[in-house]
Amino acid sequence: MPATPTSRRIAIVAALGLGLTALAISALRVGFLNDDYLFIEQARSGSLWNALSRPDALGNYYRPLSRQIYFALIGALSHGSPLVFHVVNFVVFLAVLALLADLLLAVLPPIAALAGVLYFAVIPFQRVAWLWISCDQDLLALGFALGALALYRRSRMVPALALYLGALASKESVLMLPLMLGAWEVLIARRTPAEAARRAAPFAALALVWGAFALSVSLHGQGARLLHFDPTSFLAAWVHEVQSLIGLDHPPGFPAAWIARGPDPLALILLSAAALWLPDGKPAGGPAAPAAKFAALWLIAAGFVTGPLAWSWSSYFYMTSAVGAALLFGLAARRLGRWGWPVLVGGLLWWHAGGTAVRSFAVEDRPWGWTSHLTSYYFERASALTDSMSRQLRSLESAPPHGTRFFFATLPPWAGFQMGSGALVRNLYRDPSLESWFYSQYSETTAADHPCRYFYWDGRTLKTLYARAGDPSFQVGCDLLLLDRPAGAAHAFGRGLMLGGDRADLLYWLGWAELMRGRRAEAEAAWLEFGARDDSLHWAMAIVDANHALAAGDSVAARRHLAAAISKGVGRPIAHAVLGELLLPSQPKYGMLELSVAVWLNPADLRTRRLLVAGLTRARLDQAALRHLDEIEAHDPAWRSDAELARLDDEVRHRTGGVP
Repeated sequence: MPATPTSRRIAIVAALGLGLTALAISALRVGFLNDDYLFIEQARSGSLWNALSRPDALGNYYRPLSRQIYFALIGALSHGSPLVFHVVNFVVFLAVLALLADLLLAVLPPIAALAGVLYFAVIPFQRVAWLWISCDQDLLALGFALGALALYRRSRMVPALALYLGALASKESVLMLPLMLGAWEVLIARRTPAEAARRAAPFAALALVWGAFALSVSLHGQGARLLHFDPTSFLAAWVHEVQSLIGLDHPPGFPAAWIARGPDPLALILLSAAALWLPDGKPAGGPAAPAAKFAALWLIAAGFVTGPLAWSWSSYFYMTSAVGAALLFGLAARRLGRWGWPVLVGGLLWWHAGGTAVRSFAVEDRPWGWTSHLTSYYFERASALTDSMSRQLRSLESAPPHGTRFFFATLPPWAGFQMGSGALVRNLYRDPSLESWFYSQYSETTAADHPCRYFYWDGRTLKTLYARAGDPSFQVGCDLLLLDRPAGAAHAFGRGLMLGGDRADLLYWLGWAELMRGRRAEAEAAWLEFGARDDSLHWAMAIVDANHALAAGDSVAARRHLAAAISKGVGRPIAHAVLGELLLPSQPKYGMLELSVAVWLNPADLRTRRLLVAGLTRARLDQAALRHLDEIEAHDPAWRSDAELARLDDEVRHRTGGVP
């Protein structure tokens, strides 16, 4: 019995749905990542009305539907399960494909329309939307926009406006839709420009009002530093649009990745099976020129909207642009036959595999960088690190006391494990009283008098920092001084004093922390309690004794005499410089601290600063090393003639990208 048209359509949809599910299934098992934790916590922390009445967890854009409302509603249904979020997102993704098919079928024959839909579905950046729950913003915005376009084409204006409002409330990427509605009227529906303008006017008014409001919110919040409106940014956005739509998230790595990885076998079988129910023949369809013009205008308009973010572009920004590309792809496949479908499927899946296998992502923000910032590899890496570090943290600290503050040092770069004040940690332990911060953020505000735990990443696992110290406050304070965080150091030293630590060491370095933060009276009070007294005669005698000990090769005695000199002239740099140089080989932390004091007291002492830069570089304290290198340049513009300093500068800037 021959298949009916309805059963054919059902079979085709089933084959496509199952094939895409097989392709995406590994990504749908990923947990929460990065921004997800912040949005989930905001949804849990109070009522939805309160969430809508204040900036969202990031405070950079105004997207109430895809952030506050979405995470509140799905969070209530999911009971903390990321799988539920993923399922909802994937259903939205499939709905986007259905709406895209509806659009393409209006201007293309069925096989060509399906080719365009398949192209859209397997663009390599779509894997980001499958991996990252917060990509609901792009999916919802495009889904509502395509829904609005579908209703508009059927002259159902009021529900179309309602859907467009939902699209705008999800993400600003669809601000260009009113222009495309007018273009559809003129190019496809063959209405006059005046009639097209009249019909699209309510949508344009909504876009203008919402766009102005959303831009105002961004410019008064964190978005002010994210948006750049120079012409170069818009040109770069169009270039990266083309790059993203041809699947080149990282052009240098694509050829090797494409060769190394073939198509997903199960997806290939299921998607190819659709050929069994596709119609025979090679229909050419209607005139291609109007549809091609519409697609080109869509690409130009959608690419323009991404212009302000070109300096930190990611390929998934161009999900809306991909609608225009899908139409062009469908136009190119207008003469595709039924048995050409499996060949097309194999080629697109191989392209998808190669594009998603590239193990790179950008870390430097510039409009003409050729690598996407947030790629599927970025999120797969972040997922693996988040899972492993979460397990390790639970094994190190199974039941933290109420109100504990976690501080993390040397985490893997761009891991997304620590964001904000620790939404991930609160989610991990199900305790809203917990907070976590980067180690350098330790301060009176972040630590206060709460229980504190310190951890570091050794390159393979998470470990406890200063695990053998009963109270690590002194060590923490010393570290913070080297990180140029004197206020945090002062709080750590003060905390150590309250907890009964070694008063001499704590008071001595508390004095320097207070002085370096501009509190001279507090510094002198700490040194007086430490026992320091200015005495030029005894200072000079101690320096002479230290010189004699050094001449005799007795570094232990020299260090003892230098310490005595410091107690009789704490503000004189020479003893600090010599003691720091002596300590640097065997006790590098304390050596660098004394060298830091010496150059703070005498900024023009380039020799001592050179020793300090070398120590900081070896310790990989790159930001502090960069600061001192910049200060060397301010005192000696010809400093690069020093080969060792030039080498250190190159090494540090290579590791950091030169960011001070």
